[in-house]
Amino acid sequence: MCLYRNVIFFLVPAAYAQEGVTKVINPYHEAYHDSLKKMSYPYTFPFLGKNAYKKGFDIPYAWGISPVYFAQRQDIEIAEIAVGLNDGPLADISGLVKFGRIENKVSTFTIRPDLWVLPFLNIYGIFGFGKTSTEVPLVQPIDFTTVQNFDATSAGFGFTFAGGIGPVIVIIDNNFNWANVEAFVEPVPAYNFDARIGHNFVNPRRADRSVTLWFGAFYQKIKADTDGHIPISSLFPDVTPEQADEIRERLAEWVEGLPPAQEIIMREVIQKINDFFEGREPGDSEIHYVLDKRVAEPWNLIFGAQYQHNKNWQIRIEIGTFGKRTQFLLNLNYRFPGFRR
Repeated sequence: MCLYRNVIFFLVPAAYAQEGVTKVINPYHEAYHDSLKKMSYPYTFPFLGKNAYKKGFDIPYAWGISPVYFAQRQDIEIAEIAVGLNDGPLADISGLVKFGRIENKVSTFTIRPDLWVLPFLNIYGIFGFGKTSTEVPLVQPIDFTTVQNFDATSAGFGFTFAGGIGPVIVIIDNNFNWANVEAFVEPVPAYNFDARIGHNFVNPRRADRSVTLWFGAFYQKIKADTDGHIPISSLFPDVTPEQADEIRERLAEWVEGLPPAQEIIMREVIQKINDFFEGREPGDSEIHYVLDKRVAEPWNLIFGAQYQHNKNWQIRIEIGTFGKRTQFLLNLNYRFPGFRR
C-alpha cells in the first residue's frame, strides 16, 4: 500500500505513506502464505526480501510510480512584513498594517517514483506542477482584498517506515519539498510529517486483493520568510475609479502617521500606486516584499482508504480536515518487481 501527500505552503505539496511488510493470519490464505515461504526470491530490492518471504510475510513489489492529484486549502498567518519599491530599501511595517483571514489554495499534479529499500523502508522522489491562489484581505490602512494567482513547480524527496501486525498497519512518513513559485525569489522549502494507523480488510478468496482504511495526523512546517515581487498592476487588477480614490485618501492619511524611516520609503511606494491609478504608468513597477509567515495551524487529521486490485495496481483517496487545513488526494499506483539479481 502506498499513500501520497505533497504539501507546501504555496504549493504544497506533502507526505507519502505506504503499507510495508504484512503477515495476515487467516485460514483462507494459508496456501498463499505457504507458497511465499517456498518461493525463491530473485530480485535485488528490497534487501532482506528473501528472508521476509521465507517467514511467510507478504511484501509489496519494490518499484512503483504514482500519478497524484492533490488539492489543499489552509489559513496563513503573517507575523512580520517589510515592503519597498523595486530593488530599493525596505520598510518594516509589521505593526502598522492589519490583515484579515489569509487563505491559501493549492491544486497540483505530481509524479512520484519510489523504491522499497527494505521491507519496512520506502524512499521516494516528488516532482510536480500546479497552481496556487492566496486571498489577502488588508484591513488597515485600507479595507481591500487582493487575490494572487501563481504557477509553480516543485521537487522533493521522502522516506516512509511502514509495517503491520496481522490486519493492523502503522505508517510513519517524512518528506522535504521545495516549491518554485514565479513571484518568489527563492524556492519555498517545507517539511511534512504524518503518522497513520489502519486496518487491512483482505478479500477472503484472494490474498492479494484488499481494502484498507486508516486515520492519522499530519504536521507541516514551512520556511518562515518569503522574498518576492508583485507588479502594482497585479496588486490592483480591477479597481474602479471610486475605489482608487478611496485607496489614495486612506493611504495619504496613513502615511502621515508613520515613523520617519518608514514614511520616506512608503511615500515612494504610494506615489507609484497613485501614478498607476491615474494612468501615468502601466503598473510595471514592483512591490518588493519580505514576509515572515507561518501555517495558522500546523496539525490536522487525515482519513483515507485504498483499494488494492492486485500487487500491481492500487488506487487511494484521502481527505484532511479539522484544524485550519482541508485536503483532498487521489492517487493511482503501479508497482513492479524490478530487476533480477
